Amino acid sequence: MLCKKKFTLPYVTIKKGVRSSRIKKILYITLALALLSSTSPFSIADSIKDPVIQIVTEHLPPYQIVAEDKSISGFAVDIIEEIMARSHFTYSLKSYPWARAYKLAQRKPNHCIFSVARLPSREKLFKWVGPISKVNNTVVWALKDKNIKVNSLEDVKKYTLAVNRNDIGHTGLMELGFEEDKHLYVLNNTESLINLLITRPEIDLIVADDTTINYRAQLVGANINKLQRVFKIDALPLNFFFACSPQTDDTTITHLADKLESIYLDNTYETIWNKWKFKLMPTK
Repeated sequence: MLCKKKFTLPYVTIKKGVRSSRIKKILYITLALALLSSTSPFSIADSIKDPVIQIVTEHLPPYQIVAEDKSISGFAVDIIEEIMARSHFTYSLKSYPWARAYKLAQRKPNHCIFSVARLPSREKLFKWVGPISKVNNTVVWALKDKNIKVNSLEDVKKYTLAVNRNDIGHTGLMELGFEEDKHLYVLNNTESLINLLITRPEIDLIVADDTTINYRAQLVGANINKLQRVFKIDALPLNFFFACSPQTDDTTITHLADKLESIYLDNTYETIWNKWKFKLMPTK
């Protein structure tokens, strides 16, 4: 039961030339604030303690599919939306080119990103909520008519690879000893990857996973049958995560991680996987 409190309005001296209506307005505001602070079951602090989570991603079918009207769907989107539905957080979800999304998710509190591969060099760049995909693989692709043969990562270094800036192909290969401008040609636009392989003779190889390569080809109208899978990088397994900026409060990360874990425990994850599995099956 709420207790009523007797309020005494502050003494106000009305100076000559000040309208009485203005004084009344000040008194009404003072009274309203006093009532709110003492009789409301929720304080002002309570109303703002839960952050608004700003989630960013990229167009990466079938994990994230951005339609012409800017709506976003996909396997990973279903997972994230389920996490947020179970949380008590308000959130927004927007798509940007990967390089921009990657930077946004590191700079401000309560900014989060998916689907991002967890790598040693990224460990301190984010706070990691948890994995949202089954482990896939990273693969080197070439045009069939180039007849490129590689048997090791050292063989791969003999060629020029096009990679997307800050994705697993770029960051992961640099961790494995590849260098920009020597082995790697770095792109800012995901859509250019296969186009570059087809149109630029100096580009020998690209790096992509078995699941998304077909969608990348469709995106630029390329024939997937012209591409050849030449080498799987076992040292670079692909496991997509949900992660947030380092400035995000630990309690927020824990809360989101708990909700993600609950999706696995009650088989909701498998239900979502089964919905999308035919689009997630690797290209042969």
